[in-house]
Amino acid sequence: MTGILAAFDTERDLRHALERLRAERIEALETYTPMALDEHPTGSPLPLVMFIAGMLGFIIFFALMTYADVWNYPLNIGGRPKFAWPPFVPIAFELGVLTAMAAGFFGYFIICRMPRLHEPIDECDSFREAMRDGWFVAIRSEEAERLTRARAVLDTLNPAVVEVIP
Repeated sequence: MTGILAAFDTERDLRHALERLRAERIEALETYTPMALDEHPTGSPLPLVMFIAGMLGFIIFFALMTYADVWNYPLNIGGRPKFAWPPFVPIAFELGVLTAMAAGFFGYFIICRMPRLHEPIDECDSFREAMRDGWFVAIRSEEAERLTRARAVLDTLNPAVVEVIP
């Protein structure tokens, strides 16, 4: 996959470029900016995944302790009932929290597609300014016609730098 990287001097110029590119129906746009643009806030599925993992962890570990204590190795100590569930709740809760945190930890890496040790856009010389004061838009496509159309639109917007992503 190849693409074009365009750098702009200000946030306003980048927003104007994004409007023009979207008006021309050029898709696969990625912005690299020092701060979030908040154009289309997207919700992460990670909180729901963590909640489901925590609830499943609680239920599974509660069932495991119940099985171990009631059916597999029952002991009658001090006349307690066969199914004495209150001691299982704190342990199952803690293990459910552990399961939710593990799902959040590994889910974060999966959602962010990490670890990604090499990205072709990192080879662009002007991209070193992306996290300090650069306003970049990357257009990626496998179709040469779409990239030439995007390049023509970008040339009318007077970007500071235009590079080809290797």
